[in-house]
Amino acid sequence: MKVLICDFEGTSAQWIEQFAIKENLEVVGTINPVSDKKLLAEKSWEYLLVFEGKLRRFFDLLVTFMNIPKKRVIYANDINSWIDNPAAAYALLNPNGGGQIVHRALTFSATKNFHYFVTATTADGLHYLATSKDNFIIRNAYINRQNWAANEMKIFHDLAKKYYDIVDSDGWFLDLGANIGTTGIYFTKKIAPNLKLLAFEPDPENFKLLRTNLILNDAEENSVIENFGLGEVESEMTLYRDKNNPGHNGVYSNDTGVESETVKILPLDNYFDAQNMDAEKIKYIWIDTEGFEPQVLFGMQKILSKNPAPIFMEFNPQYWEKSGYYEKFVELLKKFYAGYVWTPEVKSIDEVEVHPIEQLFEFRNSTAPCGVMGDIFLVHKL
Repeated sequence: MKVLICDFEGTSAQWIEQFAIKENLEVVGTINPVSDKKLLAEKSWEYLLVFEGKLRRFFDLLVTFMNIPKKRVIYANDINSWIDNPAAAYALLNPNGGGQIVHRALTFSATKNFHYFVTATTADGLHYLATSKDNFIIRNAYINRQNWAANEMKIFHDLAKKYYDIVDSDGWFLDLGANIGTTGIYFTKKIAPNLKLLAFEPDPENFKLLRTNLILNDAEENSVIENFGLGEVESEMTLYRDKNNPGHNGVYSNDTGVESETVKILPLDNYFDAQNMDAEKIKYIWIDTEGFEPQVLFGMQKILSKNPAPIFMEFNPQYWEKSGYYEKFVELLKKFYAGYVWTPEVKSIDEVEVHPIEQLFEFRNSTAPCGVMGDIFLVHKL
């Protein structure tokens, strides 16, 4: 198999070693900024492996200008490029070693043509059933053998231990916006196995998968799950479904033609009162409600007044502003928490910067601190 390499950043050698290119591969030449480009016009190679860095647009235009068939061009660092060219992947990559990630990506893509569900097993031995339409959480778990948000959960646990007096021997892990269970199951099986899971998921299809995954991981007896959403007042709302990411289902999706469902909404305070549950038993609160976080917290003020437990939540300033909750939400947080940690900044648990809650006002009209999406951890006392 003859391959021409286009490498402007000098990364191809390391990549070839890492991905276990098949032994019958013959590199007929390497194109770089100073080399002769005439090899591009020759027919002595079957595939062009491009290591483009930040020059993707340039190479797209170049191969089009030179009439090179797209099926012969692979952007080596783009897994979707391999999926679009499966013949090249099977011809060039050894399915063992580093090449197995690409092969699992091809397998995952192929399942969509045959069946609605696909099973993924993480490196930690947890098993999940999910729709094969999920191009995010379950795709990542299947391809990389890693639990979605595993690193974030470890950061959450470490920060909670650092800033709160928590003992994991008993109590609840609250998963608010549980999706199919990858967060609650991982946290209560791998990080704090003595805790019980209390999870809420409004979408009926996600809820079925949540319950299935609890059973698959022997976690059902240690869990309480509820098929409704949480909010400020008891009501019914329209939940919009993201066809490519069920974890992104929420009340703010407005895409034309998207599927929707009417779901029940209940304040968490009301639920705890009705179930005669003790707020003091809450150890961790994980909130991922696709921009509905302010309403969820407004509906649990009684709980927070008794137990301002550590909270880890998605940062969604554009949704908070859109709903008209931004200012009063930050004011609410100030009642129970003194600061926050922007989790993408956490490199070492020993060197953590805690920002005052008031600083959240600075991001009212922006996407996120540092210009990247992420999560925040709330600190009760500085």
